[in-house]
Amino acid sequence: MESKFDFLNLQFFTKAEVYPGSIGTFRYRFQRTGWMNDGTIQVWVYENISFELAQDVETETFPWTEEGVTAIKAWLDEKLAQRGSQPYRIWAGNHVRDKQEGEAQ
Repeated sequence: MESKFDFLNLQFFTKAEVYPGSIGTFRYRFQRTGWMNDGTIQVWVYENISFELAQDVETETFPWTEEGVTAIKAWLDEKLAQRGSQPYRIWAGNHVRDKQEGEAQ
């Protein structure tokens, strides 16, 4: 089965100490500590809002090893299946106008 997280590998986590990402409205964040094969990677998944404001947050910490990266992919796949995702769209703010038009009828 193909994973949305197949791009993850040991070298991916050398790009930045903190890496946020998303698949549509499914948000995730990585933070590495230490060095490859000797450090850890903490992973968060959270609601479709900024990380700092999110209240529905789940987190796990994994070793920064091949086995740890495999476990990260499996955990993220599981969380994506549980939480789901919608295509990302920019909110237009028309709800006030739409509500006013509906009230006038």
